[in-house]
Amino acid sequence: MHYVKFIAVGFMLFFSVFIYAQKDYKFIPKNQKLLSDKQVKTMQIMITPDILLFNEQGKVLPSSQLELMTNPGYKPLFYANSEGKIKSVVFQKKNNNPAFVEKNPEAQFTKGEKALDFIVTDLNGNKIKLSELKGKVVVLNFWFTKCGPCVQEMPKLNELVKEYNNKDVVFLAITFNKKDIVEDFLFDTDFNYTIAANANHVITMYAVQSFPTSIVINKKGETVLKEIGYRTNIKSVLSKAIKNQLK
Repeated sequence: MHYVKFIAVGFMLFFSVFIYAQKDYKFIPKNQKLLSDKQVKTMQIMITPDILLFNEQGKVLPSSQLELMTNPGYKPLFYANSEGKIKSVVFQKKNNNPAFVEKNPEAQFTKGEKALDFIVTDLNGNKIKLSELKGKVVVLNFWFTKCGPCVQEMPKLNELVKEYNNKDVVFLAITFNKKDIVEDFLFDTDFNYTIAANANHVITMYAVQSFPTSIVINKKGETVLKEIGYRTNIKSVLSKAIKNQLK
């Protein structure tokens, strides 16, 4: 069984209601309305992968920060669309100080550290060895077919592949899913990275537990960026790192 950190349908929340001033958060889309405490108390709250989590400054939080739901120092504010479906959650700190988000330890790495070498096979049967890609920027994406946040970011990742077409950049997606499962998934979902299925040995080697995870490796084979979890600006974050390594 694979241990992964992501939030699936059916997460039920129980929390206390705090009474203090509400704020107008401009980063919340105008078509979303704040649910009242009365509305929240009379409904079952379901957190699904398409719901975005924010701190009070508008930073998108990783799914691991759902633990704030049970933190007495925060009040979750729920925003719903016109159909009454929750689309955003803002964690408001009780004392109204900026919410501090601890950096996920999985995202830590030593600048310039050598990326661990590995060999995988893509869906066409081609062998790929990381060390043989020196001279190119390599962008790794760790994902799996049932990971909602992974699927949600794929359109932006596909745009990234198109942007760097014919450049010295290799986009490689690593998953533990078997080849037939991946091929079924790709039947109705586009993912334009080169995909290596049945590659749990690489996931274990890189100690990846949170999905999606993106890693950028420079032309020397050194890790220069590691991003954990879904974020709305993943394309710009990865693009900036890639451009810095192509100079």
